[in-house]
Amino acid sequence: MRIWKNWDEEERAVVIKVTGVCFLIAAVFVFIAILSYLFSWKQDASLLSDGGTMEKAANAAGSLGFRTGHFLVSELFGIGSLALLVILVAISVRLLSGKWQSSLARTGVIALFGAFLASLTFSYIGNLIGMDTVFDGGLGGRCGSFCTAWLTQTIGSIVTGLAILVLIIIFLILTSRKFSRWFSSLGSGERKKKKRKSSPEDKPEQVPTMQEDNADVSVTESSTDEAASPEDAAEGLLSDAITTEPVSEPITESPIESTLVEEKLERLHETANYDQEATGTEGNFEIITGDTLNTEVTEELKPINNRLDPPDGLPKYKFPTLDLLEAHSSGRREVSSEELTRNNNKIRAALANYKIQLNDVKAQVGPTVTLYKVYPAPGVKIADIKKLQEDIGMTLNARGVRVIQLSDCVGIEVANDYSSIVPLKALLNDNAFRESKAELPVAIGYTITQKVKVFDLADAPHLLVAGATKQGKSVGLNVIVSSLLYAKHPSELKFVFIDPKMVEFSSYAKLLKHYLAVLPDAGSEEDEMNRATVKNPKDAEKILRSLCIEMDERYELLSKAGVNNIKLYNSKYKERKLRPDHGHKFLPYIVVVVDEYADLTMTIGGAPEARAASRSITNSIIRLAQKGR
Repeated sequence: MRIWKNWDEEERAVVIKVTGVCFLIAAVFVFIAILSYLFSWKQDASLLSDGGTMEKAANAAGSLGFRTGHFLVSELFGIGSLALLVILVAISVRLLSGKWQSSLARTGVIALFGAFLASLTFSYIGNLIGMDTVFDGGLGGRCGSFCTAWLTQTIGSIVTGLAILVLIIIFLILTSRKFSRWFSSLGSGERKKKKRKSSPEDKPEQVPTMQEDNADVSVTESSTDEAASPEDAAEGLLSDAITTEPVSEPITESPIESTLVEEKLERLHETANYDQEATGTEGNFEIITGDTLNTEVTEELKPINNRLDPPDGLPKYKFPTLDLLEAHSSGRREVSSEELTRNNNKIRAALANYKIQLNDVKAQVGPTVTLYKVYPAPGVKIADIKKLQEDIGMTLNARGVRVIQLSDCVGIEVANDYSSIVPLKALLNDNAFRESKAELPVAIGYTITQKVKVFDLADAPHLLVAGATKQGKSVGLNVIVSSLLYAKHPSELKFVFIDPKMVEFSSYAKLLKHYLAVLPDAGSEEDEMNRATVKNPKDAEKILRSLCIEMDERYELLSKAGVNNIKLYNSKYKERKLRPDHGHKFLPYIVVVVDEYADLTMTIGGAPEARAASRSITNSIIRLAQKGR
């Protein structure tokens, strides 16, 4: 860069011209290489092998030209590779003369898309006429052949042809103004004929002529007025639709073009007038912030008042303290007022495009999502806002947008630019968890209303945690387990961990003497520790069948006690209404956690014993899901 700055204007011009010539030579070389490859690819096929490198190439551009043509034609876009020459020519013309009208970026995108579209088209045609091996990659190259084969296998040959036709029409609309005008006039010929019959005296408008040489035709004047009328603004937006080359003869617009211009002017006038009206009706914007999650522990967790007195086993057990959990202070991200104001303005603008006016907007900030409460003006239908969810999401350019209906307004949930970490320590330190009356309380997260969400696992005994990779499934399971460990005494709760991956629940093996329920068939203490979490599918089958037997025995005890759930049974047992010598005992909750259920039933093998074990696992889980409470 320093060398370039030290050069004078003449030296820079020389370098630019030389670079332009190099690009022009490269364009000519590529053109000759591709064109010659189309006729000599069979003769030069031996050059691709190691033994044929010394042979003379039949390609007019030599061996390098053959390899270039083979890469572009055979490996990439086939005959459509000729469209790539436009990029080299455009760069060369821009460097040599600086008169390339379109931007290089737009030219490059159009050329690449055109090459790809041509590759699809020629590959599809080649497959139909049996020329899918010509040029060593088909008429459209291997890129087009692969895409066409995938589309044909997925949606069928006929639909693939229609899809390619639609892409061609879209490409022509984006690149050709004449084709766009002709296409937009299709289907409206009868209406325009009737319009002309109703007013036969109307004559086509004429565009005034320009006699000066090298003069650009424009429909906008130099704007010296500070406030322009909507008509002037609309005509200015249409200036790019009129040719910019000098005209020496009067040009008469066709009736179709005249009608199209009139319709565009009417729509632009309506939009301009509405924008002027909507600008002055902006309502209030309010930001609602709640209390931040507190991670400072002033007192230990309060004991839940449903324990045995004294506890059945482990009378000296001490609950874990919250100091064991991290506060994640560095993971908190504050949502700036600029972000909230920006989203508010974008929401108003997106709805204003559809003539939906708003009175007030309130932003309720959450750790990962902000809820914008939208209060529409009288007469606005809620359904009109809900159906614009995708349009609002595109306008906001956010990671996720959801439109919901609230009691008094419409809610628009928008993902924050930067999400905050919600620490488990803060959830368990909240009164919603500390003062919970639930049998199995679980602090699952932080709601949009800035409240800790606690649910009772006993009321939702069967959970299926699903989601894509890295979406937090294992984190959710660990939160559930940790909440129960902080809430329940070992005499009240037992876990069964089934982990085919052998890594997700291995850290819970240290709870063997306190919280884990295992089969009493271990040969030694070390063997018992290794089998604390079930890793083998055969062991999973045994423990699941054992749980079904335990479930049946518990139902018999509940029937004898005359109750229908464990909570009432344990209450009667603690009140000495159920005698142990009659077989009654305190029943702890048993929580079964299975990770990778699909892997558990699919990786056993193909032997008859393995298939029987797989059916046994499935049947046991079905029975537990149907009757387990």
